[in-house]
Amino acid sequence: MSWYLSIVQILTAERLRSPGDGFGLQQAVLEEMSAGARGPTALIWTSSHFIGATHSETRLPNFDDATRLAREAGFPVLVRNSGGGAVAANEGSISFSLTFPVTDLRQRLYERYAEGAELIIAALGKLGVAAEAGEVEGEFCPGAYSVRSGGYSGIKVAGLAQRVMRRAARIEALVLVTKTAELKCVLKRFYGALGLPFRPASIADLPGADIAKAIEALSEALRERYEVKEAEISEKMLNKARSLRENWHAASNHSRGPFNL
Repeated sequence: MSWYLSIVQILTAERLRSPGDGFGLQQAVLEEMSAGARGPTALIWTSSHFIGATHSETRLPNFDDATRLAREAGFPVLVRNSGGGAVAANEGSISFSLTFPVTDLRQRLYERYAEGAELIIAALGKLGVAAEAGEVEGEFCPGAYSVRSGGYSGIKVAGLAQRVMRRAARIEALVLVTKTAELKCVLKRFYGALGLPFRPASIADLPGADIAKAIEALSEALRERYEVKEAEISEKMLNKARSLRENWHAASNHSRGPFNL
């Protein structure tokens, strides 16, 4: 059972033209909630290829080389404002976030991670995939709240990260469903350039699953856990997301300054 009782609004955006618009939608939801203009919200979105790096990685000496290699492979590098490590996504991946109102930023950090992992595990169960929370050998975006199948030496299905600001917190996840072969290649290049470990066998397609089935399974898991209301993403919110596109672009180490949002 969730640690709060409230209606969760579900927003879904499939095949966004720019992955930066997905990042922008997540930020728009967080800012609206922080301002008291929105309640608990689940956002599910898909887009074209991207690498989602973190600010700590932009400070590594070979980040520019890693970015160049990713772009050559057709993966633009975006810098997200949450923790963890670099992720890679394509049309076979689902980006998911669950944003809650909070009163004390110091509390329920691990409860939010657990809640996000439990939702994804429940959705995977509907797809016939047995999963659990835990680290994976040689994984991308390493962390104790990864979602894995096959134990420590198995595969990583999802990586979780968190973003907290005044009166709002977001738990986010990237779920790998299909088309993982090209993700292995670009992650090997990106992590290799940064001098970080990555085991290509740590990711694989989910057997018998596709994006439509996975989105429905995740939506069903949300409906079983919360009282939900499905809603359309407004044009105003989309315009806000588009206006933030430049905020996520990876800059050269030679010109990188402080990040502002």
